[in-house]
Amino acid sequence: MLRTITSRLAKNGARRAYSTGKPTQHEGSKATHNLAEEALAQKTGGQFKATLPKGDKKPAKAAGSKENHWKSIAIGTGVTTGALIGGLFYYGRPFADNREDKYVSENLLLASYHRSLDRFREFRQEMHQPMWDQLLPDPLPEPYRRPYTLVINLDETLVYSTWSREHGWRHAKRPGVDYFLSYLSQFYEIVIFTSQPAMNAMPILDKLDPYQYAMYRLYRDGTRYVDGKHIKDISHLNRDLSKVIMMDSNPEAFSMQPENGIALKPWKGEAGDHGLLDYIPFLEAIALTNPTDIRPVLQSFGDSHIPEEWAKREADMNEQHRQQWLAEQQGKPSKRNLGSLLRGGGGGAQEPEGPPPTYLEQMRRHVRETFAQEHEQMKVQQDQMMKDMEMQKEKMKDMKMTVWELMSQVSSVIQMTK
Repeated sequence: MLRTITSRLAKNGARRAYSTGKPTQHEGSKATHNLAEEALAQKTGGQFKATLPKGDKKPAKAAGSKENHWKSIAIGTGVTTGALIGGLFYYGRPFADNREDKYVSENLLLASYHRSLDRFREFRQEMHQPMWDQLLPDPLPEPYRRPYTLVINLDETLVYSTWSREHGWRHAKRPGVDYFLSYLSQFYEIVIFTSQPAMNAMPILDKLDPYQYAMYRLYRDGTRYVDGKHIKDISHLNRDLSKVIMMDSNPEAFSMQPENGIALKPWKGEAGDHGLLDYIPFLEAIALTNPTDIRPVLQSFGDSHIPEEWAKREADMNEQHRQQWLAEQQGKPSKRNLGSLLRGGGGGAQEPEGPPPTYLEQMRRHVRETFAQEHEQMKVQQDQMMKDMEMQKEKMKDMKMTVWELMSQVSSVIQMTK
């Protein structure tokens, strides 16, 4: 057989040698392929024929790889199912706080499922509660204690914030906010309560109230999260709610204690706004008249605008005072006598032109005059204090630079000694 193959190869070689033209590359590869097929056919007896793979068909995978794949899926499913069942029975165990088991009559699996749901609901409710049970420390002792607590919102109440791509966040103070906080701080324990996170609100409050007329600041972690909204539950305030007033531009914020709330019109940055200053006479009257419970007073205004309604009530009160004074004057005898008539009426006491001011007017005048005098002195002292603080900061910066320079000099000396 080998001789036959050799002779044929020799004949083909002789033919190519005596051929006048050169075979093309395609013809050469075809001839080689034919010779390989003939050699394989003679060797195997013509039973097999050499073929090349057709198309993109690949050899089939071994059956063992499929078995390993399904085995991995089965193991993962078993582990997951076991973990779920174990967690269900762990969190579905009976409660240890001696509460009544409502699911004792159910089968083990269903009772465990219901107890797990109860535990999840309790956990979720605890997460929505304020972080502390008492948001404020105990009230200050006398004489530093303020008789009332004023809880006021930040956004769209004291400031208005806007954002632009060019400037980023910008914050505007509401007109009159400085006087509002400084004047009412002598009557009220002011608490600024915002639903913003502390990291966002603290820089705003530091610039808004640098003299800290607001004694306390509360942030989002002090709110209660209900139905996707942050509610300010002042029952955790650690204060007598009969002495607490809450002012907010969002009425939903005090929805849990609406009898303590005053709904303000949101401030959107309008110039010339006097919404805060309009409330000063009413809040001032509350502090000066000292009602035992503020809630019935607030509820008496209903849905009316408190500054306007209070101005009407005060005008009616002043008119009643004037009518009472006139009635008293009519019942009194005239103070003119014969001597005054002979002297032309100049020697007698002059009749008063009008009624004396009411108690509220007298107290208001006294408080405002005292505040104006003391506020100027306090402002000078506070400005000096702020300057001293800035100087201390600059000194600290200089001290840091001096220490750094000292360390640099020490390191350079060490390198020179080496």
